[in-house]
Amino acid sequence: METEILDPLVDALYGLIRTGELSPGQRVDQRAVSERLNVSRTPLREALRALAADGILVRTHNAGYDVAKLSAADLLQYYSIRTFLETEALRTIEWPNEEQLMALKQANEECERAADEASIDSLVVANRQFHFLMFSWSPLTIMASEIQRVWRVSDPYRALHLSNAERRKRVGNDHQRMIDAVEQQDASRLIKLMDSHRAASRKILQDMLGPSLSPALMALPQSSAAMRSARS
Repeated sequence: METEILDPLVDALYGLIRTGELSPGQRVDQRAVSERLNVSRTPLREALRALAADGILVRTHNAGYDVAKLSAADLLQYYSIRTFLETEALRTIEWPNEEQLMALKQANEECERAADEASIDSLVVANRQFHFLMFSWSPLTIMASEIQRVWRVSDPYRALHLSNAERRKRVGNDHQRMIDAVEQQDASRLIKLMDSHRAASRKILQDMLGPSLSPALMALPQSSAAMRSARS
């Protein structure tokens, strides 16, 4: 379930970013946003500060805010962080009961429905629901919270790559293979499937943002296997 943002105003403001009403690099017009969300400026400023603390917004020199704009270098670092955190979360999950497994299947059905309807925002939400259901089965709650933060920073870009019809179709297929691994209680296979799933979106976004990166950035591990190799 989507539990990572508990404040309704923060959630509403974040929704404007996730759906592209406020796009990466765009300045936040506080007067326009307060009218759009029907709130006064004081609670809005608190919500802006909360999203800035998570790296979703960037404070400017004149006390304003811009939506964070990621470079290809930023993206690789965030995906490397995700690789570590998500691998650890999936490695430690407690296998679900029938009710939890059914909730996972229903989340994927929502993904497939949204993909068929080309409803990008609905697909972004359902996709998060699917993945964070699995992460919630891990006892590593602090790591799960950090995964949520990293996902929020890159959500506007995730919506971009899901605008591709072929990619939307792949989401449900990838998820079904993960469900199969969960049913078989095969953590190793589940982690490998997640590596592949994550790499597909990272490659598309990296191509969008530009491939020119330093060797140090290109060497960052982007899979569980690469992490093991780096440790040895």
